[in-house]
Amino acid sequence: MTRILSISAAILALSACGLQGDLKRPDPLWGNPPLDGPTDPRVIHQMEEEERIRAEQEAAAETAARRAELEAAGDEEAE
Repeated sequence: MTRILSISAAILALSACGLQGDLKRPDPLWGNPPLDGPTDPRVIHQMEEEERIRAEQEAAAETAARRAELEAAGDEEAE
């Protein structure tokens, strides 16, 4: 009887060991880890950089358009 109780206690104790829930794959030891999706900091940084570049290009295009308008208005006044 004690043998059955000790085996049952051992099984119960060992069944509680380890991670609970889904296992998570560890990052690789070398190289870049895979992207985690849209919440990955590398993806967020890349999106912010692209947005900054796009905003700079739009600002440059607006400035060029204003200059062209001012030059066209200046040419009309000179005539």
